[in-house]
Amino acid sequence: MKPKTAKKDLIYGPVPSRRLGRSLGVDLVPYKVCSYDCIYCQLGKTTEKRIGRRPYVSVDTVLEQFHRRLKDGLYADYVTLGGSGEPTLNADIGEIISALKGRSDIPVAVLTNSSLLWESDVRDALLQADVVLPSLDAYDARTFERINRPHEDIAFETMLEGLIRFCQSYGGRIWLEIFALKGVNADPAGAERFRELVSQISPDKVHVNTAVRPTCEPDVRRPEDEDLVRFCRALGDQAEVIVPFQGDRRNEERFVTEKDLLNLLARRPCTLRDIALSLNVDEERLLTYIEPLVSNRTIESAVNGTTVYYRISERNDEPYTEKEEVHSQ
Repeated sequence: MKPKTAKKDLIYGPVPSRRLGRSLGVDLVPYKVCSYDCIYCQLGKTTEKRIGRRPYVSVDTVLEQFHRRLKDGLYADYVTLGGSGEPTLNADIGEIISALKGRSDIPVAVLTNSSLLWESDVRDALLQADVVLPSLDAYDARTFERINRPHEDIAFETMLEGLIRFCQSYGGRIWLEIFALKGVNADPAGAERFRELVSQISPDKVHVNTAVRPTCEPDVRRPEDEDLVRFCRALGDQAEVIVPFQGDRRNEERFVTEKDLLNLLARRPCTLRDIALSLNVDEERLLTYIEPLVSNRTIESAVNGTTVYYRISERNDEPYTEKEEVHSQ
């Protein structure tokens, strides 16, 4: 039996984000529909690698669910378009951004792997966002293929040119993410290559990330702390190593349902503290919700280093039901 999380729940969280504080996620594509199949992805392997864009979910459906969250007294630092795949694959992302901004004063952020920014309509759609957080994990075609495993029609130079063109035309904030991997792209030579690209992109910030949660490929390794700091410093003054979110709870604790937990864990593995901050509940009390789900193998724990994460059980081939509703909307 699969978890009871329904894919029609397009809005989830707020989740604790190391970059965006309390981030209310909006899922715009089906689970693991992406233009990449990154070796470090915390959600597992891409199930449908594509570059063709479709209106996977309707603007009305997103707004209806967003309005319901606002009525419930939502507090969030950002509304973040990201979730279970590459959000720019949704052909209506521009209209969705505009509609969300018209409904509240919460700034809108977009997480993107940068793969489709060579398309002018994608660049135009993202111009309305308050913050765009594009990824750049490779400094040449070889590392691009090794790390991101892109769709066969996406060349490194094409992706990079699109990213640079977008950053030149965009009036909001650009927070570029570089995912540092030991033995792959985070050595001194790699840092120098990245520094050259960063100067061309000219972002407001560079966020250096690395493997914290369990990854798609088991042999992915994070750099040692001192190497990560050294790599970051080599990128320039605007670069920083992003650290786990340390925010505190807002408002009173609330009742937590199984659906709340599964909606959160379906999008990302979380520590007990992550879940407690996101769902606004005490960690000790949270265990009374988690333990039955672990016992019946709906969710499972995974250890990365010394940190324990909870995630949807691997015996489920994907963490959603009612997937057909997404395609029909």
